[in-house]
Amino acid sequence: MERVIAGKRANERFKVDWPGTLTCRFPNHEEDLKVRISEISLSGARLELETLKIGPYHVVVGSDQSGFTLKMHLPEVTVSTVIRIVWYSLDEGKRHFNVGVLFPQEEEGRSAAIERVVKARS
Repeated sequence: MERVIAGKRANERFKVDWPGTLTCRFPNHEEDLKVRISEISLSGARLELETLKIGPYHVVVGSDQSGFTLKMHLPEVTVSTVIRIVWYSLDEGKRHFNVGVLFPQEEEGRSAAIERVVKARS
């Protein structure tokens, strides 16, 4: 889980507006959902989804046999990474769900791509 140091996150978050694809794998069903990535850090992201229901399954209330991969379509490159969903909320004003995800594995390519894009914006 993302570390919190003295009330702050260990990794700074940045506001972004990137398209993405969330691949949801369940025991008898696999489906891709279009998402918007609204915040990013080296250890996780905030996603916006129109629905949490995939066929007969719920994205957050999944079984131990479910798995999720996020493809982030960055301005220069597409980065694919395994994620773990840690929270969600309904944004009634925008009529979508916010979903907080962690990147449970260190991946050099993902971190480098995010750092390049964030630094280019600064």
